[in-house]
Amino acid sequence: MIRGYLCSAMLFAAIALPVASRADPPSELATNFCYGCQQLGLSVSGGFGLPIFGSQRREVDRTRIFGVYPRWSIGLTDPVARGAFYEGNFEAGIEPLVLLNFNPRDGWAAGGALVLHYNFLAASDSIVPFVEGVAGGSYMKFRLNDQSDGFTYPLEFSIGVHALTSEHTAFTTSVGYYHLSNAGRHYPNLGINGINVKIGFTAFRDVF
Repeated sequence: MIRGYLCSAMLFAAIALPVASRADPPSELATNFCYGCQQLGLSVSGGFGLPIFGSQRREVDRTRIFGVYPRWSIGLTDPVARGAFYEGNFEAGIEPLVLLNFNPRDGWAAGGALVLHYNFLAASDSIVPFVEGVAGGSYMKFRLNDQSDGFTYPLEFSIGVHALTSEHTAFTTSVGYYHLSNAGRHYPNLGINGINVKIGFTAFRDVF
């Protein structure tokens, strides 16, 4: 009998806790970070290669890249984990890209990527930290000895922040690790690895 009561109580708690969590009032930021909420953004970046191949400096380690990234994204969820320190929402987006390389010689790349993004909404009413992963495809013409030109796969993982400048706009900045290679389709294929710093502007759905 007691065991039956305990099982019933545990089942009730398992059901009641998520319901109570969903009953919490939404964050004030939910008007911009919600299911179906759209964003338009434009960022520029500076990137520099990392010497990950030991003491021998290779051309892929010395790249210096300027990038331009327009973006459209849409919220996949309303705020989740309400009341928790990691309260936030998921977004997915499309990000065309243009890269200009200045070292060790001039080059360029152009393409696009898909973005998966998580906003942390509990930190502040005006500051929204985020993490994101980016994966896509591009055509590259860097003319490096250690990396074949042609079709490549840009990958990036970043952390950043939206600093709200008005009810529907934000200054956006991030820093991340990026990688460009062709996944072994052509050789040489050492891969370009580096740090990318982005700054830009984001407009939320009510602006357009």
